Amino acid sequence: MNYDLTDKQQRRKFVKYANSLLKNKRTLVSLEDKSNRTLSQNCYIHVLCRILAQDTGVTEYYAKQVYFKELANADIFVHPTKDALTGKMIRTVRSSADLSIQEMAKAITNFRNWASEQGYYLPEATLNDDGTMTFNDERDKEAFRQAEIETSKEIGL
Repeated sequence: MNYDLTDKQQRRKFVKYANSLLKNKRTLVSLEDKSNRTLSQNCYIHVLCRILAQDTGVTEYYAKQVYFKELANADIFVHPTKDALTGKMIRTVRSSADLSIQEMAKAITNFRNWASEQGYYLPEATLNDDGTMTFNDERDKEAFRQAEIETSKEIGL
C-alpha cells in the first residue's frame, strides 16, 4: 500500500491501518520513496572520470572505480560485508545507480575536491532541472565538449 502522508484523508487511513497492524501484532515493512541520481548527474560524472582518465593515462573504468568511488568517496561507496560462504569480512562497492540525488551531488563535489588536491582540475557544472548543464566558465564548457567528442568517437557516432 502507498500512502501520501501530506494528504489529510490518506493520513487518517494510514493511522487506521497501522492501528489494525498493532492490534493484530503484524509486521510492517516501510519503503520510503528515494529518488535516485539523475541522468544528468550520471552523464556529468562519466565526463569527469573521462577527463581525469585522459589526464592521468588510466582507463575511464579505473578512474570511476578507484579514483571516484574508492579514493574520493569511500564513505559513500565502500562498505564492509560479511561473506555468506566464508564468513570473512569483505569490501563491497555500491553502484552509483543506487545513490540518491543528494548523495550523488555530494560524491561529485568530493571527487572534484579530491582531484584538485591531487593537482587536477575537473570542470564545474550546475545541473539544471531540465537535465542540461550550465558551466561556470568557457574553460569548463570546452573541457566538457572535448570529452564528449572523444566519447562519441569511441562509440562510433
